[in-house]
Amino acid sequence: MLKFIIAVLALAMLVSLFSSAFFLLKDKGNTSRAIYTLRVRVTIAMLLLLTIGYGLYTGQLGLNSPWG
Repeated sequence: MLKFIIAVLALAMLVSLFSSAFFLLKDKGNTSRAIYTLRVRVTIAMLLLLTIGYGLYTGQLGLNSPWG
């Protein structure tokens, strides 16, 4: 379930990234829609980091590095 939430948040971040680029090109910087989508993207990134941190803390996610 946690991996699904992480995947959804990552997909939402990509959608926000492309919508921000679209608004930036379409509006030519005259409106604040690109700024709003930047705030949304930063919020999604924070949620993503918190979710990954929670998963690592609870043991639902693990570090599978070959050197550790």
